[in-house]
Amino acid sequence: MTTQTAWPENVIARYLTVAGATVDLTHRDETPDGKKKATRAVCTGCKAATAKPWADSYPNYGRPGVTEFQNQDAGDRAARRWAQEHAESCRALAAHPAPVIVPEPQAEPESKRRLWLPTRRTKTA
Repeated sequence: MTTQTAWPENVIARYLTVAGATVDLTHRDETPDGKKKATRAVCTGCKAATAKPWADSYPNYGRPGVTEFQNQDAGDRAARRWAQEHAESCRALAAHPAPVIVPEPQAEPESKRRLWLPTRRTKTA
């Protein structure tokens, strides 16, 4: 039996592979302005990945050409299909995250020692 772990941030779906790794689906921007998007699937075992764009179009009969639009459902379906097929055949073990190295606490540095010098004596009458 596998242990339950928290999903990483922005993961919308997760598929379990044969060996216990996961295939995580996320949404991402394809362009810096965010007008084109894609659904991305990444295997945590073998690091295989794919991005299925949301771009879609249909012919525009009112004027020549096509009308382009973002079809999230088509991108999600294609990424889920790829993730399911990959999860059924991937035998790579999940990569463990790198251990966090905690530095040992350092002792506070000693304060600088002052040399003791006697004060000058002044002659008193």
